[in-house]
Amino acid sequence: MPCASVVRIATPDDHREIWRLFLQGHRENGMFTLSPDKVQWFMTRALAPYLIPPGDSGPRGVIGVIGPVGALEALVFVTIGEYWYSNDKHIEEFLVYVDPECRKSNHAHALIDWMKEQVELTGIPLVTGIMSNERTEAKCRLYRRMLPKVGEFFMYLGSKGAGAHLATAASS
Repeated sequence: MPCASVVRIATPDDHREIWRLFLQGHRENGMFTLSPDKVQWFMTRALAPYLIPPGDSGPRGVIGVIGPVGALEALVFVTIGEYWYSNDKHIEEFLVYVDPECRKSNHAHALIDWMKEQVELTGIPLVTGIMSNERTEAKCRLYRRMLPKVGEFFMYLGSKGAGAHLATAASS
């Protein structure tokens, strides 16, 4: 039975479980091949911001998790981003994922509500969306119930198989 749908800020002690959930999420929804070094770089910045050197203007983020250390059931990973045409900041969602064993819970709602709380705390707008290979429409319905819709995503892999690695990455 899933635990209570309460989001807490992840700590370095959650690292292994965050990786487990991230890899599950990538297998289910990954659109591109996995770069473990890049993922680790972003995770370290979120889990241990005290390791970021002074003067480093790179991305900052936070990971919210549901579940105790060693037994995470869900996670949300957000950073502070900017669109290429503006200096305005936004909260950029990298990942919202609930372990398949815990999907009959309120975890997904709690993660989305947590992202919305970050907007209220910071005054910075949230940009989030669905890019998925499984149960896409169900996920979209949930987001439409909880957030205003501002667009859609599309992906073209090319007529000659360009991007064939994407389907392999998503199914691995």
